[in-house]
Amino acid sequence: TGDRAGALPPAQEAVTLYRAQAEQNPAYQPDLAMALNNLAITLAETGDRAGALPPAQEAVTLRRAQAEQNPAYQPNLAAALTNLANRLAETGDRAGALPPAQEAVTLYRAQAEQNPAYQPDLAMALNNLAITLAETGDRAGALPPAQEAVTLYERLAAEEPVYADALAQAKETLRGLQDAPE
Repeated sequence: TGDRAGALPPAQEAVTLYRAQAEQNPAYQPDLAMALNNLAITLAETGDRAGALPPAQEAVTLRRAQAEQNPAYQPNLAAALTNLANRLAETGDRAGALPPAQEAVTLYRAQAEQNPAYQPDLAMALNNLAITLAETGDRAGALPPAQEAVTLYERLAAEEPVYADALAQAKETLRGLQDAPE
């Protein structure tokens, strides 16, 4: 319904409940990480971008520990890193957003090499990385990931039209980089 402020109390409650469960049983840590990631997104959507950073950072910490224990959690870590990079960029820390954006690409690339189902995630992460690089002033460095994102989305959209909007966004990113003065 678009009631972002109304979504905040349940998101906070989910973190509280999952935190209590995870303290009793570590098997709930993935649920806590998911709830923290969701809380960070909800906080950012309500305009509390600075408040979104701590749960996003905690989600990355939890997901990193999970991925170290079990590589099956690497896609979850990549998603948490993408969320953290977005939250950092929204607070104006574009340079700080670069390492998690780069790591997300690395993780999604490894996943996509093993399983093509991760190609959309890789394309999205590449486009985000291109935007982040451009926002830090590295337009030349932003061109390769932007081009790779377009190439991936072109293949994906040819097979599944659901990716047409993502392709259009990636093309817009690339066009903006190509048209912008150095």
